[in-house]
Formats: sequence, structure tokens, C-alpha cells
Amino acid sequence: MPHSSNSDEPEAERRRWAVQMFRDGHSADQIAEQFQRSRRWVYRWVAYQRQHPHTRFRPASRAPRHHPNQTSRLITHRIVQLRETLQHQRNSRLRYAPIGARTIQRELVKRRVNPCPSLSTIQRTLRRHGLTQPTLAEAPYRYRPHPVADYPDAVQATDIITRWLEGGAVVQTFTTVDHFSNAAHATAHAHKHTAAARQHLLDTWQTLGLPDLAQFDNESAFSGGRHPHRLSPVVRLCLYLGCQVLFIPEYEADYNWEIESFNNLWAHQFWSKHYFTTRGRIPLPLRRCLYWHNTDYVAPRQTDTPAQMRRGYRVYRLPKAWAERIPEDLPLCAGFVHTIRCVAENGQVTFLNETFPVGKRYHGQYVQLTLDTAAQTLTVYYQAQIAGEWQTLKVFPYPLDEPVQPVLEQFKRLHV
Repeated sequence: MPHSSNSDEPEAERRRWAVQMFRDGHSADQIAEQFQRSRRWVYRWVAYQRQHPHTRFRPASRAPRHHPNQTSRLITHRIVQLRETLQHQRNSRLRYAPIGARTIQRELVKRRVNPCPSLSTIQRTLRRHGLTQPTLAEAPYRYRPHPVADYPDAVQATDIITRWLEGGAVVQTFTTVDHFSNAAHATAHAHKHTAAARQHLLDTWQTLGLPDLAQFDNESAFSGGRHPHRLSPVVRLCLYLGCQVLFIPEYEADYNWEIESFNNLWAHQFWSKHYFTTRGRIPLPLRRCLYWHNTDYVAPRQTDTPAQMRRGYRVYRLPKAWAERIPEDLPLCAGFVHTIRCVAENGQVTFLNETFPVGKRYHGQYVQLTLDTAAQTLTVYYQAQIAGEWQTLKVFPYPLDEPVQPVLEQFKRLHV
């Protein structure tokens, strides 16, 4: 590529005049003497002009034509080809896989491509070929206390997704995700009543394991509806099995981002790739999708698959025989029910459809309300920042209308 610097113009003009003078009959010695150059210089540019009649006599670019870290054409071709394979579902094994850079990198590693390009290189290659989409700007960060998950089944989040089939039939899919390993379990139901939630949880706990803390949104199937001072059957089931309960802030689905990420992946990689006319056709493909997710998918925030993340840890699954003997009408057992709430402008928060004063100074801040069913007290805690100390703001008496029983020993052993 010609060099376009203005400093090269005088030299290019000398070369042009030298060639023109040679064509007009001047000798090489005369031209060399006039321009203070050698005879070799004159003959060089005369010969060069014969080979390149349209030359501008400017020096060529000195930029290197090859870069040692440049992605090869073969690697670029394989990245683009893998992207097309994932998008058009040309490989049955990758039917449920996403089409982003992480999946492509993982497939290149499996196919022993060495050296394997980095995520940024793959993303840059996809962008260069017009195979990416613009990302949305992130919302400003606001601190909210979150439960800590340092081991499998420390925290499991459950949510409900509603889908409609052709003809008007509705499918309520309950999904549960383990915060530590990103392992997921889902079941499809005709409704989202408490009975369906109970059935899903028991099935999940037999598959993934019994959690120490079960996290829910404020759906009536979990919270018990609008009745004040009432613990729902789902809460009773968790306490009966020795699990603590946590309800996320109201109308803030992004707090539950672990399961929302799974729901988004599941919608794109499952529902968009299947066409169902009846609910009876859903379970088998759903099991296949869950198997792929738990054994082959690596979430953006992790380095291994859910199955690999759970290796080396003891998982306490609920025995099927025990699950079948759990009564329908459950007693109220000793345990803890937590709720994360944002303090309103009047300094109040709600818990189980009841209002409690916290203080106007905490307006806009998030607090945690904890019900201790054994002590029958409701305590309000506040944490100013992550890893900060918890402050006890208020303690309210919370009398219950029925006796509280201890958790059975057989279920306590599942949390050791």
C-alpha cells in the first residue's frame, strides 16, 4: 500500500523528473549529477516505471504484512462455521446450546484446536462478520443483601414461567436453580396452584437435593396470597423439612438474577426450538434439555458445568419414600422465614401482608425481616454494604395461632 505522507512528495517528484529526463534523451550520468544521486538510482526508477506504468513514485508502506498474534484464516473459518452450526441446529448434541462466544470456545477446546482463541478474539471475529447483537446498558447498581451460597444446595431459587400452546392450553413451568452450581430442575404443570408448587419442590429435592435455604418470589403459590399473618403450605413444607425460606423484594425480578438467567436461556434454547400442541409432549424434551444444561452448559459466571461444580460435595437428596409419606396438612415447625424489603418513604415495610415501622431514615434502603417461628419474633436487620456488619433495627413480637413443633430428626440429618 503506498505511503501517503506529505514528506515523501519532494522525493517522488525527483524520481518522476529523473525518469522523464531519461526518456527525453539525457544520459544517466547527467541526471545523477543534477539530482545528486547515483547512476544505479536512475536506472532503478526507470526500470520500476516500466514495470508499473501508473506508479506515483511514492515509497511503499513499511507496515508488516503478517502479525505473529493474528488469528489464522482457518481458525476464523471454524469460528464462523461453528456459529452457523449452532444457529441452524445442525448438530443434535448442540441443539440446546446457546450461540455465543463461550459455547464456541468450549467446542473448539473439545475439538482440540490449539491454540484455542480467547473469548475476546472469538467475540471480535463474530462482530467482524456481523454475527453479534448490540448489548444494552446496565442499570445503575444498588446494594441489596443476598444470601451466600458457598456449597451445593445452600440456596435454591424457584420461579414460575407461563406459556400458552396453540389452542389456548396453558403450561406453568416451575423452575429451580442452585445458586452455587447453576444446576437446574423444571417441571411442567397445568396450573400454578399450591399443589403444583408442592409437587415440583418434592420432585426437585429428590433430584438436586434438599436446600438449606429456599428462595421464592412473591407469587401467591409460594407466599400464600393476600391473607395477613398466614404461612402458606409451601412455607410450611420448607420448615417441615428443615429449610429456611427467603422471599425476594417485591416487583424486582432482577434480584433473582440466577434463575432469570436460566429462564432466558431456557426460553431461547428450549421453547424456541420446539413446537408443542399438548402438555403431554413436553416432559421428554424438557428432560433432555435439563440433562444438557446440567452436564454440558457452562454459565458465564462459572468455569465448569453444574455437574462438575457439584463433584466432591455431599448432596442430601430427599428419599422418595420419605417424600411420599409427607402429610398434606402440615404442622408449623420451628425455623426461619426471611424477606428482603425496600423501606418506603414513610419508613415502613410489609411482611406477610402486614405493615411494620422501621424508620424514615432508612427510606430507599433494603432491610431483611426474619421471622423466628420458635421464638415467635420478627427481627429487622440492616446491612449497609456487602461484607458489612448486620445491625438489628427492630424486634417485634409475632405471636402464632398454633403450636410450633420441632423439625423431625430424619430431616435434620439432611442438612448436616
